[in-house]
Amino acid sequence: MKNLPPSYLGKKVFMDGPDGKYYVVRYEEHVGKKKTSVLLFDQDTPVIFAVLSDDGAFLDSFYLSKKSNEASTTAVETYQEIVQRKKQHRVTQDDLRDALKPKSEAKMKNENIMKYLVDEHLEDIKHQWPSRLLTLQKTDGKSENSLINEALVEALNQANANKSFPFLVSHRYDQYVPQLGFIMEKYPNLLAQIADYYLEYNETKIVRQLLVNTCERVPLDDSALIEDILHLAQKIDHIHYSNVLKMVLSILFKRVKQDSSATPKAWLNKTVHDKDIRHSIVAALKSKKIG
Repeated sequence: MKNLPPSYLGKKVFMDGPDGKYYVVRYEEHVGKKKTSVLLFDQDTPVIFAVLSDDGAFLDSFYLSKKSNEASTTAVETYQEIVQRKKQHRVTQDDLRDALKPKSEAKMKNENIMKYLVDEHLEDIKHQWPSRLLTLQKTDGKSENSLINEALVEALNQANANKSFPFLVSHRYDQYVPQLGFIMEKYPNLLAQIADYYLEYNETKIVRQLLVNTCERVPLDDSALIEDILHLAQKIDHIHYSNVLKMVLSILFKRVKQDSSATPKAWLNKTVHDKDIRHSIVAALKSKKIG
């Protein structure tokens, strides 16, 4: 089974062995599925332009002080545009260091730090820019509960999920893709797109959590989206001999009991019309009690 395409943001490239000079990838642009253009930095200065294959091999590289081409010029110009836009954000170096910590440990001297972090995430998502915040988290982060990640969750609740998904994928922040399930009712066509992408790489855990989160928020009268959820659960079970369909039914039945006056059976009859899915549900219900 093939692996997910890599992100090189935050990677160190050593020039003369592990104890020698190194540069850090702080800008990347994916070129199709097999190539990635990157800028390697010395501190905050772009020094080298390179093109990497999907296995990390250097297909081309050169020092920016000695050479340039159309791709390198575009990369540097885009990076400079991002830098100028970032200067408009009121985030200091102290704030960035604080942002790596969980809220319980952060000094929070800047009372607006969460707003600024969320705003920066939103701008990066909108423009599909390489995120300095996520790069910083990758290179220096020690806590998954950092302010950076907390702000990302909030940004994902506000952003257009059709842009959030490729943004998360390009940064290999796949563990946050299931967050999109909580707003899936606004983007119903995205569910199958995300599922197909990860199932191609056999990343069923991500799809399973996406379905769980979607079940937690989907309107109980949204027949189309509920049938899509059940269809995907059925598909995973057929491939992996799992019990995802039972799991999502359990969540939906629990919500039906809590939030409506209907019984699970009555709700199913009213909401699910696809004969193939109804047959799978009957089989699941016969094999073990759910809800």
